[in-house]
Amino acid sequence: LYQRFNLNDFGYIDTGTHVSHFSYTLALALGFKNIIMIGQDLAFDEEGNSHSKGFVLGERIDHTLNLPTLQVPAYASKGEVLTHITWNDYRIKLEYLFACNEQKAKFYNATEGGARINFTEELSFKECCEKLLTKEKPKFEFPKSLTKNRSDKLLVKFKEKIQKDQDNAKRFLDDALALKQILENILSKDFILPLEFLEKVYQNIENFNHSLDEDEFI
Repeated sequence: LYQRFNLNDFGYIDTGTHVSHFSYTLALALGFKNIIMIGQDLAFDEEGNSHSKGFVLGERIDHTLNLPTLQVPAYASKGEVLTHITWNDYRIKLEYLFACNEQKAKFYNATEGGARINFTEELSFKECCEKLLTKEKPKFEFPKSLTKNRSDKLLVKFKEKIQKDQDNAKRFLDDALALKQILENILSKDFILPLEFLEKVYQNIENFNHSLDEDEFI
């Protein structure tokens, strides 16, 4: 999508379905080789709480959602823990992300509880720090901000592309509605229509289908 809007310089980051997915994808995009996650329980604790004490919406807020629950393997293979379908979906998507990028980075799960997340190494945060933080790294240099003039030019191009896509969408919709109306009229007739007319309708349908297959917008 970003390529379609001529925003190649900005790239693309897969946001996933929750903020953690985005965070790890951002870490990958920044080139980090070791990524530590913490607080990724994705399960109820032993008291049945969904969040930590002091959470602004309450420790048991997820119980009000009435989501179906299930048992999944626990962190460090310590039996099973109770989770719900949304958390489980988060976990599965994270595992897919980690599996697809295991050649690019090493993922550490320092949560020390909750559900087990495959394709990660389970270590405490202390152990992660002792293992990985052995030397000082150079500070990350933030990219320069766009000038106002550059920002305005990009915005104009973006709006032009959006307008063009809207025009194309309307054209396709109008063509589809016109064909629909013609076909409905044909089906409603109780007499034989001229072959030449039917061939023309057939050709219009073929042209429309070809546009669906070949048009850049679609």
